[in-house]
Order: sequence, then C-alpha cells, then structure tokens
Amino acid sequence: MKRLIFFLSVIYIAGFPVLTSAQINNYYPDTWKENARPETPVLSGAAAEAPYYIASYKIVRDFNITNRDKAEVVTHYKTVYKRIHINSAAAADSLTQLALTLENGELLRGFRIRSLLPDGKTINLTDQTRSLKLNDGRTAVVVNNIQVQSGGELEYELSLKVMFDYAGADYLQSGIASGQIQFMLVAPRNLQFNFHAANGISGITDSIAGNNHYHRVTVQNVPALKNNDFYYFLPQLQRIDFALSTAVEGRDTTRLSWQQFGQDIYIPYVSVDKNEQKQLVKELDRWPFLKYRLPVPQLIYLVEQHIKSNYSLRPSGDFFEAPDLGTIIRNKQTDRNGMIKLMMAAYYTLNIPVQLLVTASRDTIPLQKDLVNRAAANNILLYFPAQQQALAPTEMNTRYPCYPPLWGNTLALRCRDTLVGAENKVLTDFIVTPQPAYTFSNSTLEASLGSFTHPVWKISQSFGGYGGSNVKNAFIQANTTELRNNIFNALLPFMPGARTVVSVEAQNEKFTNAPLDKPVVITSSLETPGLIVRDGDRYMLGIGQLLAGLQNYQYTLPEGDRAAQLAFPYYQEKRVHIDLPAGYTLADKSLFTADISHNNILGLKMRCEEENSRLHIFIIEWYSQSELKGEDKKTLGNILDRLKKLQQQQLTLVKKQ
Repeated sequence: MKRLIFFLSVIYIAGFPVLTSAQINNYYPDTWKENARPETPVLSGAAAEAPYYIASYKIVRDFNITNRDKAEVVTHYKTVYKRIHINSAAAADSLTQLALTLENGELLRGFRIRSLLPDGKTINLTDQTRSLKLNDGRTAVVVNNIQVQSGGELEYELSLKVMFDYAGADYLQSGIASGQIQFMLVAPRNLQFNFHAANGISGITDSIAGNNHYHRVTVQNVPALKNNDFYYFLPQLQRIDFALSTAVEGRDTTRLSWQQFGQDIYIPYVSVDKNEQKQLVKELDRWPFLKYRLPVPQLIYLVEQHIKSNYSLRPSGDFFEAPDLGTIIRNKQTDRNGMIKLMMAAYYTLNIPVQLLVTASRDTIPLQKDLVNRAAANNILLYFPAQQQALAPTEMNTRYPCYPPLWGNTLALRCRDTLVGAENKVLTDFIVTPQPAYTFSNSTLEASLGSFTHPVWKISQSFGGYGGSNVKNAFIQANTTELRNNIFNALLPFMPGARTVVSVEAQNEKFTNAPLDKPVVITSSLETPGLIVRDGDRYMLGIGQLLAGLQNYQYTLPEGDRAAQLAFPYYQEKRVHIDLPAGYTLADKSLFTADISHNNILGLKMRCEEENSRLHIFIIEWYSQSELKGEDKKTLGNILDRLKKLQQQQLTLVKKQ
C-alpha cells in the first residue's frame, strides 16, 4: 500500500504555531468536539472499497481580518478541516506520515491533528508535527509517526493567513471519495464577490447576518476522481472559484475588472521613451538578418531566436519595475519583464503588429470572464493578429509559433492599444489562445529493408513543429555522449534489445535561424536479425514496433462527457518498403489495411501494396484538435485499439502459388 506522502526534499525544519482553540467551530459549531468518537459512515460502491474515505471536509474563507494583519497585506484567513475515515487495517498501516503543502502567499496561522480510535480513545498528534521549508520556497506541514486503526479516523484543522489574494479556488473533490463537503466564504458587507461553481457543483446560497455576507455550498457523497492519461486532473475536479468584484470604502467604490488589469499589465511593457527607442534602433541595425526582405512569419521567428540566443534571463525582482531598454541592450541580460518589453519594442519598431495575451495553464484553473483572478493570469504570450499565432517571450526553450502546449487552446485576456483622437487607449477582450495547424507538428518515418539474409533497416525520421521543438530541447541538454545516445534510444524505432545501431546521425538538432517548419532529421541504420523468423516455407517479420511505435496502448478514455485532451494537434506519416525474398508474397493484406476517421477531425489510414517484388506499407495518422468529445472521442478509442493490435502484429510472407 502506498504511503500517504506528498512532499519532496526539504531545506530545514522549524516549529509551528498550535491552535489554542478550534477555529472551525466559529463557523461550524460542534465540529471539533471535546470527546469525539469515530463515526460509522454509510458507504457503497468504490467508496466502501477504498482504503480511505473523507467523512467530513470543511473550507472557510473569512475576509474579516485584524488591522495588524491588514497592514501586513493579509487579505483573509483560510481554515481547512478534514476528518478521514480509515476503512482497512492495510490502510491504517500505510498511513504513517502526512504532508500538507502551503501555496505561495499562504502563512501558517495554526494547526492541530489527532487520531480517533474505534474504542473512543484519542491520540494527540500535534506534537509530532513540524513545519518544513521546501526547495521551491513553499512550506509543508509534516506529521510523522501517525497512529490510526481500521474503523478509526484522522482529524486535523489547518488555519492560514492568505496574502494579497482576493480571488482563488477551492477544490471540493479529490482522488479520495468524500461524504460531506461544506464551503463558506464570509465577507463584510462592503466587499462583494462573484462565484463560479465548476463541474457539477450546485449554486451558492447567500445570506446576510449582522455586518457580514455568508456564501455557502454543501455537497454530499462526492466520488473520487481517477487520474487519466487523457485529461488534466485539476480542471476536472469539482470546485468553487471566487473573486472580489466590488469594494466600498466610505464614499469610494472600486469595481475590479479585467479591463483595469489589462491596462495595469500592458502599459509598462509598451512604454518606451525616445532615448530607449534610439538605443533599440541602433541595436536592430546590428542584426544581420534585418538587411534582407523576409516573410513576416520568418522575421517573427528570427527576432525571437536572436534575442533568446543573445540575451540571458535572470530572476525577477520582488517588485515590478519597468526595465530600461538601454540597460538591457548594454548588459545583454534582463528579467522576465525586460524580456517582454524588449521583444514587444522590437516588433513594434519593425512594424509587425503585436498584442499581449495573459492566460492560465490547461492543467490548472482556467480564466473566467466574470471573475477577476489576477494570480491565475500568470502566463504571457505575444500574439500576432495578422498571423493568428503567438510566442512565449520568457520561455527560453520555445520558438514561434510554438510555445508551452499547456498554454494553448485556453481562454486568454488580450490587451492591445488603439488611437482615439490624439490619445492611446488600451483595449481588452477574451480570445482562445491559438495553436498551429496539426500539419505543422508533423513527424515522418521512412524505412527500407533490402535483405532478409542480412536485415539492416535504412531509416529516416523527421520531427517538425512541437515534436521538433521537444527534440531540439532534448539535444540542447544532452552535453555528454551518453545523454545523446539516450535520446537516440528514445527516438529510434524498435526496442533497444531488438536492434543494433549500425549508424545514426542527426541534422538541425538545435535552435538555429532555420524556423520550426524545417524539421529535425535523424538517419540511422538498424540491424534486427532477431525480428525475422523462418518457419519452413514461411517468413515472419516483427514489424509492429516500427509501424505503431513503442508507446503503451493500455489506456482508459475519460468517462462520461469529459473530453480526451491531447497536448497539441499533430500529424504522423510512415512509409515502409521491404524487398521480398524471391517467390514470396504477403500472406494477408487486410492485417495492414485500416480506414478509421470521423469528420476529418482525426483518423488513421493504412494500406499496403506489392510492386515488382517490393512491399510498401503506408500509414497516416492525424489529430487536428487538442480536445476530442463525443464521436471524436469514440473514434480516438478505435484508433488506439487498432494501433495496439498493429503493435503486436507480425508480417507473414508465404510462397506464391
């Protein structure tokens, strides 16, 4: 049984504050009881068979804070209460350690934890708790030597101070089934919030008592959500998103809007004074490729390639400062803010229209048009409206039009300027971040086998677009022969034990002035004597790994109406040529024939033909969208089933009749 351990390496161990009273009882009376006993939940289905079960889960966000905390930029208090029921002895034995990781901007206010045994005894575990600093700067609360029993419960309460944020999200679902979950947001009347209930959560109830608004949600019997290779886990969970919309202070009313956020983030990046512009023009005069007339997409790529190759990125400071372009150009280094400003200024100077996109990541909480969550909009793209493509200015290992695929096909706030009379205005709206066409991220394989007596394959592979970008990054980091060979082993067809590499070489393996539509090319000669078996008058050739790849096709598609999510749209093509022994032919062409597709959104087509004692097998495979639903998802399942079968298939040759 896996232990319940969530933390990584640590730097130091420190003490932590202990709650002197049950904070959760301020909101949900009689929750942390003096003489608590384990409850016997009524379980059914998967929950009854699971090792753990969350009997009760309560989350409170309270925006009534002390003046002292307000002066230290604390925005609210967060309290988390959880009672975990242990279903089996094996689960009790595995639960020896618990770690709760705080997010950036969260400060530990207090913590308590205890074990409730089936016989009514209570074990206080608070003294076995430590606060640890993680390598990424976050804090973890770790409890060691936990003692629980089957039929007993583990109960804890965590109290936090939250800095800066008036927006966020709370997950009401996890990988463990839950009995009852309750969410409450308490705010003084002068603060008004908007909410979004995601993935099947019912609406929020609102009430007023005294000087406070109370916003509540209660859900019962929430099933566990299983991990799946075909979707990003966190966005699938049931959750509550919230964000401050209006704040009243005396006679002043502040309304939070994405428009204001867009202005705040956009203006510093495009504000360039005359001296900065003069220094930039001098710098651009030194760039050799600007002496030629080039297509705009190629020019966009070359500007990014030149800047990322000649300017280094250093850590950002604690506070935003508009960097000076002259200093950046002179030092050839800058932080994230400076890199964005430099690139935007370069494109403006070259008369290439460019806009700013701010977005979240597909594996976290998406932006919501009616919730102003500034912290969620933490990824910046430069968007080129004429090309309808984008680049990531601060991601040093990506190049136009590819950027981190997790930022693609998700909602983004677009910021741009326009001239109204004699005054510049910042315009904002929402668009979906672009993805290059599926044909751009193409990979091909051409393989020829000239002899069954001395079976050496001549193979050429190419990787373009996102695939090529990934390969380039791998080669850039491979600074030893061993690491380089590891990359070849991962890319070459056939399992390493089934082939001997006679020769291999790569071309265009690093980022250069050649755009990403110029693929990485790997040519190799692979000897595979063990894949040919002669049985009387029959030849059997293990060709499945060449045709279907080496990936594991054991999969489960997302249940219900959840989409199957791919990293990015892509296209694959394979052409295999085999010189047949004299007098032999393919036993069954139908084994290498397929036609599976739906509305041309995705598909797999395979055919084979014989010509002049040579066998040809052609395969094309394409996925034009990164999210597949309904019939498209069903078609994906059919394609994967066919590839799984193809991977195990042998090519059988028989004598001609």
